[in-house]
Amino acid sequence: MRRYEIGEYYERDGIRGVVCMLTDDGTHGMIISLDEIYLPWCADAKSDLKKIGADAHDDGRLNMQTVARHIEAGGGSWSDFPAFEWCRAKGEGWYLPSIDELLVIGHNFNGGSRMSFNRKARNRFNDALADHGGKRLNRLVYYFSSTEHDAATAYTSHTAIEPPYMESIAKNTKFLVRAVRRF
Repeated sequence: MRRYEIGEYYERDGIRGVVCMLTDDGTHGMIISLDEIYLPWCADAKSDLKKIGADAHDDGRLNMQTVARHIEAGGGSWSDFPAFEWCRAKGEGWYLPSIDELLVIGHNFNGGSRMSFNRKARNRFNDALADHGGKRLNRLVYYFSSTEHDAATAYTSHTAIEPPYMESIAKNTKFLVRAVRRF
């Protein structure tokens, strides 16, 4: 079975991305989308924001399922959740990462530690994105996670080495979004 490395380009059965997480044996993991976009987590007006239960910290797939159940129960449509809709439109298995998944992506982007600057690790990751038509990760801007903090905000994270690594941002504000997929 093929072994992968963090920051390596992944393409299989039409699925493309860059490896951002791995199992210990390197045969399974997660890829991050080549592209990114500025979108709100939720399109509701600030006064209409509510907590829908997308509170899984370690698995964004659970939060995607929560949003789907909310929609099925009459809580709007996918277009009311633009960040989720964009990830879902990439095809089966793609989702908006949870906050813990984003934190691990930031850790791995920096070579396995946020305690020191690892330009080689970052360049490998970003070169794999750019060399395959993607957009480099912006280490200075926060990315939305699928994890709600409260009725009005969701957790975000960046990929830089400087703290704070996690902030809660209003759900109806446009921030960067990347999709992830397990393999």
